[in-house]
Amino acid sequence: MKRKLLMTVIFIISLSTMLMDWFGGQRGVQDISGLILLNNPIAVACMILTLIGIWTHYGETSYMLIYVGLTGIMMMEIYEFLTWHILTISGSFNLALSFDWCNPEFYIAVMSMIATLLIYRYYFQKMDLTKSQDYV
Repeated sequence: MKRKLLMTVIFIISLSTMLMDWFGGQRGVQDISGLILLNNPIAVACMILTLIGIWTHYGETSYMLIYVGLTGIMMMEIYEFLTWHILTISGSFNLALSFDWCNPEFYIAVMSMIATLLIYRYYFQKMDLTKSQDYV
């Protein structure tokens, strides 16, 4: 149970980076926070998959749920990075605008999600997933 709580806390800390301002031209005036990710139903489904993977006892299946969930969240963060400005500023896809108006907090969010995935992978490699045990 302690391990499940620890993994959940690590996941929540990683998700807390959504509270930072990811995109915008001028600080305090035109900021868009990472909560924009919650508008994407795929990202929300990936968050739910990750939590289900943490709190279930299905061995390899739990590992796959966590892996798919965290990878999906990272992909949706990158999708938001590439498309956030289409509805708000430019009206068309513009990669240069995505890079120009991206705040460092976005990169922190992506790196924290990668770190979370690496922590989970390291943790699951240390265990025998074929045994029925309280592993998370």
